[in-house]
Amino acid sequence: MSDTQLADQFLYQCSLKSDPAVKVSSRKRVPFVIDINQGSYANGIVTIDATSQLNGAEGFGSLKDAYIIVPYKISMKNGATAQTAASNRLCMGLKCGAFNVIDGLSLELNGKSILSMTDYKLFWNNLRAQSSMSSQFVDKHGADTFIYPDSAQSVLYTPTGTPTLNGDGYSNNVVYTSSLATSASPVGATTSNEGFLRRLLANPPTAGADFTAAWPSAGQSAASTTISNQTARGAFVAGASTANNIMGTWIYMLKIKLTDLHPIFAELDLIANPQVRMRFKVNQGSSTIVVDASKNMTLTSTTLSSGQTCPVMLASAATGNLMAGVLAASAPFSIAWGVVSNVLEPTVDSTYMPFTTCRLYIPFVDLENPQAIISKPLKTVRYNDVYAQWFYQRAGIGKQSTQFNTSFDL
Repeated sequence: MSDTQLADQFLYQCSLKSDPAVKVSSRKRVPFVIDINQGSYANGIVTIDATSQLNGAEGFGSLKDAYIIVPYKISMKNGATAQTAASNRLCMGLKCGAFNVIDGLSLELNGKSILSMTDYKLFWNNLRAQSSMSSQFVDKHGADTFIYPDSAQSVLYTPTGTPTLNGDGYSNNVVYTSSLATSASPVGATTSNEGFLRRLLANPPTAGADFTAAWPSAGQSAASTTISNQTARGAFVAGASTANNIMGTWIYMLKIKLTDLHPIFAELDLIANPQVRMRFKVNQGSSTIVVDASKNMTLTSTTLSSGQTCPVMLASAATGNLMAGVLAASAPFSIAWGVVSNVLEPTVDSTYMPFTTCRLYIPFVDLENPQAIISKPLKTVRYNDVYAQWFYQRAGIGKQSTQFNTSFDL
């Protein structure tokens, strides 16, 4: 019995011993590679060639943690009739997920084609974002990546087919309503879209005058251009309500993780001398909106110079909403979106952008014992909680008695 060691004695003796220091890496740095477009983004194709820039780099690069920065510019311009007021930073915002500005992606790794433009499926990113991201992740990274899904009741939103203060689209752009209900009414949404409101609040802060006493924030009417530039968060620049003038400009410095663009990047972790070449197509275009005597909005035309998706949403003009005090009766306006510049503001203005190129940032880690990874690699099995099917026939044409969809691989 004297040789028996009690549990509390064992724990006490273990507590007296110091644990060995766990040191996996000694240094981490994040170099970046700029695009090779040389300022030309008219066709919407951005090419980042890192096949030689990263040669000889020390450590292991992690494409799993890599991301791109895309300077994105959205403009709103008045027509021939003056508006009531210039637009504010909450009049327009992005759709759920900053990755929606990317329409296509191709990837070459170490001279081999891994992903082509035709293989890229944008809707797959939205499915993964809605099904695999936890609420804690959204609370932490939602403002950075604009991942705030529309409210559940917004699914019930139904356009009337005639112009309304909410426009004539299929998305709920109402952020305030005095009467709540559980279903949509014939004249528009009866529930506010909390997700759209949170995306609007994540817009860049207002910046205007060039002085040094005001930090950019949601409450500032005009912050220093210098401070706004140095924070690298973008800015909203207020315009004028007079005819044929820019009503407002939204400048985003979008940070898009590669894992949000395609799940293949989650498997490309810790690569020595990664030779990466990426080409991605960015959504660019413009839209014209007509306003009638009752301030009802109607989308009359949309021109997409690049891509297939409009990544922006316009706020409602209903009472209490953000476009209510901006629009004037029978005063049309236009919006445009693009990389660095757009068709309404084609001049590249670096006043509010810390840089006017797209950049790829790849973290590099210096491992203490890289041989351990080679001799004892870890294998990870991933179980996808989303299954995608491609529908060959559009909805709304009646009930089908046979299967019209087939699975496909990503």
